[in-house]
Amino acid sequence: MPNPPIAGIVYERGAPIRTVMKAFVDALRADGVKVRGILQESPEDLDPAAAGCGVDAIDIDSGDHVPLVRPTQYELDNNICSMNVAKLAEASMILRRALEEHAEIVVVEKFGKHEKDGGGLSDDLMAVMAENIPTVVSVPENELESWQRFTGGLGAQLPCDLDQILAWWQSLKS
Repeated sequence: MPNPPIAGIVYERGAPIRTVMKAFVDALRADGVKVRGILQESPEDLDPAAAGCGVDAIDIDSGDHVPLVRPTQYELDNNICSMNVAKLAEASMILRRALEEHAEIVVVEKFGKHEKDGGGLSDDLMAVMAENIPTVVSVPENELESWQRFTGGLGAQLPCDLDQILAWWQSLKS
């Protein structure tokens, strides 16, 4: 197993990253793998003006939703980040539970501005990686350099392609 077993799934704006990450988690579950972590979803029940702008963190294990982003019209009009930092801290508990439960693999959508700046899920991601738990994190292409600094250049960089992600996972078992 590579040390540490980390994969950054690098994607361009508009790539089907959520679909690919969910399909990867579904494939792991179908194989009986104890997968934990966080996926993201845009809730459908937002004000039409904010549709597509809200973001929920979804606990892969329980399916519970944590509302991370709920922009107001003012925030939308002024391009202001509306991340709820308290809810982000709540989402970080999902990664702490993954450690406590000795997950076989942790999947996190996504590495972003807060993690780049040393906040958000960064401490918990580092804790998971330090335990040598295979970790898959989606990384927007514009954050690749920050991701490389965050990981010390360790781990694989994979495209937003389910077959390549599954092949990486299979290579860890060899």
